[in-house]
Amino acid sequence: MQLSEISNQGFRNLSPNAVSFGEGVTLITGENAQGKTNLLEAAALVCGQRSFRGASSAAMARDGERFSIAASLKGRLGKEQVTIAWSRETGREFSRSGKPAGFREVSELAPAVFLAPEHGELLTGSPAGRRRFLDRLVLGVRPAAGDDVSRYGTALSERNALLARARRSTAAAPGELEAWTEELALSGAAVRRHRRAALAEWERDFELLAKQAGPEYASIRAVCSAADDSVEALRRELSRLAALESRRGHTLAGPHRDDLVWTRNGRPLAMQASAGEVARTVALIKLAEWSAVARRAGEPPLFAADDFDAHLAQGWVDDFLDALPAEAAVLLTTAAPPARWAARAAAVLEVRGGFVSEPLALRAVEA
Repeated sequence: MQLSEISNQGFRNLSPNAVSFGEGVTLITGENAQGKTNLLEAAALVCGQRSFRGASSAAMARDGERFSIAASLKGRLGKEQVTIAWSRETGREFSRSGKPAGFREVSELAPAVFLAPEHGELLTGSPAGRRRFLDRLVLGVRPAAGDDVSRYGTALSERNALLARARRSTAAAPGELEAWTEELALSGAAVRRHRRAALAEWERDFELLAKQAGPEYASIRAVCSAADDSVEALRRELSRLAALESRRGHTLAGPHRDDLVWTRNGRPLAMQASAGEVARTVALIKLAEWSAVARRAGEPPLFAADDFDAHLAQGWVDDFLDALPAEAAVLLTTAAPPARWAARAAAVLEVRGGFVSEPLALRAVEA
């Protein structure tokens, strides 16, 4: 999928002027706090994803009230126009060629993988970040699983509401909690199976990339914390924790509590990896995600990396650039002088104060 053009109204500090992208690698340069990351964040949103910085919609709106982002895409189904609009009154709304669309439809239409410094949380952060990675991977390689993910979200919300009411001594309809508990067990077990299958699909590519990166990466493994993804196992968990859930007023078992465990040689990876190793491992994770999504999508997804060369030795950056998917449209941001990496790019954009230049001639950049 190629992102041909993107424009916005009221998104962070970005100018409303349309930004055009070519094929191959586009290098996006500029000093810090000029809007490079904002541009990639806008691309993520219009591809049906959340902010990779974990920002709320209100925080991304320049006035805190509303924004819109429009993009021209070119993929295996031809050319498409996709828009995301958000306001406090209506929330998030997508459209495709002027007609309303859902985020899952847009995600499938615009496959994309984003890498940012914030993704270090995959190894060193809270389980919530790893669950988000798993669920994004599920939607990327098993789109039909979105129905089970939605079912689970509804069951969890309804069950939590009932538990909270019971904690306040507010009576629920007879059998209502039992019904939602069963729905949670059925849909939750399905979500766990989808996660495990998606991780196995991703693992094929990660193991190859990790082996090529060296022995210190070849022994890295990722395992879902839920060892048993059967309905019966989740029913047992819920039964065992029922009394504690009643006291606390929310659900304590299920995919929303699971984790992804990273190890190297059988030991927790976060306890032994250096900052550089974390950054390189996360890059391998995302490159493997790109390959897995590409197989399912039947076309090369967009690949975008924010501050791709930050805090890494030049040799590691060279290896990363060599590993970039050759057939994909790639967006890379850097605070380094354009000439440093210009030879690797098909086009160079410069961002200053939210304004994006026309593509710079590479010969002028290299001069």
